[in-house]
Amino acid sequence: MNNRDINMNVAFVPTYTIKRKEIFNMTNIPSPSEYAKFGEYLKERRQALGKSIRQCAAEIGITPAYLSDIEKGNRNPPANYHEMVLSVLEIPKDQVYAYYDLAGVSGNSNHIDIIPYIIENPIVRLALRKARDKQITSAMWQKIIEHIDELAEDA
Repeated sequence: MNNRDINMNVAFVPTYTIKRKEIFNMTNIPSPSEYAKFGEYLKERRQALGKSIRQCAAEIGITPAYLSDIEKGNRNPPANYHEMVLSVLEIPKDQVYAYYDLAGVSGNSNHIDIIPYIIENPIVRLALRKARDKQITSAMWQKIIEHIDELAEDA
């Protein structure tokens, strides 16, 4: 691997870095210090769509002041608003995981897209604990992900 080797503390999903306009794939994940801030990401998406802060806030269902605070990094959208934000900002499907990672990083690591799944499935919690205890490497996780994809294709 190169100088951007995967850090074990980074969520193993693709991420999007606004400043460099790159989409990183599963095997080339930047370190947390390379992530764009969530608010900056939303602001750049909104501006790229040519939407004013007032228009965008109205479409999402929040006040312009609240959206401004989110873009400045002072607040996070309420959990029940993420789907609307994804829709209004026309986040491409291949960037949804990155969106939730950026939201989670800025929201004290509260990854709202996966927490309910983890809570509802004891076997998932067991698997994650075993992975932690056995110190599963990023390369091993990549193989696990590939195996999950194969299993899903066979189902």
